[in-house]
Amino acid sequence: MPCFQHTFRHCCAILAAGVGAITCCLLVGCGGAEVPSVKADALQTTILVRKFDNQKSATGGSAAERVDPNGFATLSGRFKVKGTPNELPNLATTGNDRAYCGAVPDNTILVDDEGNLQNVLVFLSTKLPKDAESRYGLWIHESYQAAESALLEGAAAFDQQNCSFKSRIFAMRATQTVQVMNSDRVGHNTNIAGSGRAMAINPTLPAGSAIPYAPAGASTEPYPVSCSVHSWMKSWMISLDSPYFAVTGADGAFEIPNLPAGVELTFSVWHEKAKWLKNVAISTEKTTDRRGRFPLKLEAGEDQQIVVELDAALLN
Repeated sequence: MPCFQHTFRHCCAILAAGVGAITCCLLVGCGGAEVPSVKADALQTTILVRKFDNQKSATGGSAAERVDPNGFATLSGRFKVKGTPNELPNLATTGNDRAYCGAVPDNTILVDDEGNLQNVLVFLSTKLPKDAESRYGLWIHESYQAAESALLEGAAAFDQQNCSFKSRIFAMRATQTVQVMNSDRVGHNTNIAGSGRAMAINPTLPAGSAIPYAPAGASTEPYPVSCSVHSWMKSWMISLDSPYFAVTGADGAFEIPNLPAGVELTFSVWHEKAKWLKNVAISTEKTTDRRGRFPLKLEAGEDQQIVVELDAALLN
């Protein structure tokens, strides 16, 4: 029978160097001689690991060295509509509360006289590292740390008034809690559907009451909020791992300050009517993809302003 003693000794030595102090078992070969035990050398183990990582990086493996930000920057801009969207009539109201609710406008699409589009969600969809060393001060600006587990209340709460949700789309961090309020004199049922890792709740809110909602997890897209008592009431929520998001105001403007700079970032844009705003032109000579995403790299200290233009047909 051929002698495999040298081959097995060589394999055992490599195995020992790669996984720690391992004693190679007795292998029967020429004359049945025992192979001496081989112990790992810490330096050789480190060298082998680095060599393996370098080889993975060179071939496109997952061990490529991470590029960290070199500072922070701001992204701001405005969403504008080309053309005139269809005018929406008031919502049809039913039930015993019609007299109290009165005429309820349809706020699905809000465009001012200058074509500025309200309630567009802009958020960073790049997944940020979770390691403690770089979470604040490197990838996330320290200005966001205090609000990480904040209770959103008062003007920052999610409220309903005149049988309508005051926020057409509400964005928050997955680690935060928001007061869900009912400022009406009639009761509501606030059905927050949740999605992804965000929790769902469906509480009944008597007049003037409030209840806290903690999503306790992130969602990849907005999820609906409704009221089963008043079927016309609609809104949307999203909970995010990142603090980098904004919703356009009545003037179509948004601002996301203190974004990580010097690294490739990906942003997503969403509106209730069209959902992901795909194939939309951006002033940086970019176009959103079929998932409403666009890449951007900011320089440290930069305040980059963009204009996003979309055709009114996208909203009709």
